[in-house]
Amino acid sequence: MDHERGSRQVGARVPRDQRKLPPGRHGIPADQVADDQRGRILDAVVTAVGRRGYADATVEDFVSGAGVSRKTFYQHFANKQVAFLAAFDGVADRLVTAVHTAYSAHEDYVASAREALESTLRELAADPDAAALGIVEVFAAGPEALRRRGEIISSLTEVITEQTRNFPQTALGASFTAETIVGAVLEVLYNRVQRGEAEQLPELLPDLLFCVVAPFIGEQRATEERAKAQRIATS
Repeated sequence: MDHERGSRQVGARVPRDQRKLPPGRHGIPADQVADDQRGRILDAVVTAVGRRGYADATVEDFVSGAGVSRKTFYQHFANKQVAFLAAFDGVADRLVTAVHTAYSAHEDYVASAREALESTLRELAADPDAAALGIVEVFAAGPEALRRRGEIISSLTEVITEQTRNFPQTALGASFTAETIVGAVLEVLYNRVQRGEAEQLPELLPDLLFCVVAPFIGEQRATEERAKAQRIATS
């Protein structure tokens, strides 16, 4: 049974060009054709899973959405789960890259955290289907999907730990505090996306920023940073 989340608009996602390649002899190299087919299938996976959920999405949804045959689908992916994992990796790579880029661009932890959160929230809001697949439906896709999610959590935890290792406020240890922060942010994102509120995620920036930086810089300065983020958001 289909189960679209909340009031999320089905047409919100803007995938890559999904026009079919011209039929017959078109002179396009075989590897380019294969890459185009794979890309369209992955876009269709994100759309179908994001809108229907992993359990209800089918291979038929993928092939019809991509405009390819079942034979072509199975030339690229062994089954539904393998296709999901490939789509999940694509979504996760974009988000993790944005976070790593933000933290490598600044020596100041607060500036890094603000940019990382802003990039992540903006990316998810721009593609609600990808947000649903990567944040919510990963829990329905089996042990391998959860293992990959765990690797992402570990990667993000390491990034925060490295930047905050020398803060005196981390009495529980920088790594444990960072892991707690990552888990808490993901839980907030899960709840909002599950309710169909992916497009409103950027509004959470001030509050999430406070939660991410307060354990390291203290409540007073974190409150100031939250207020600053609110002023920027409303200006």
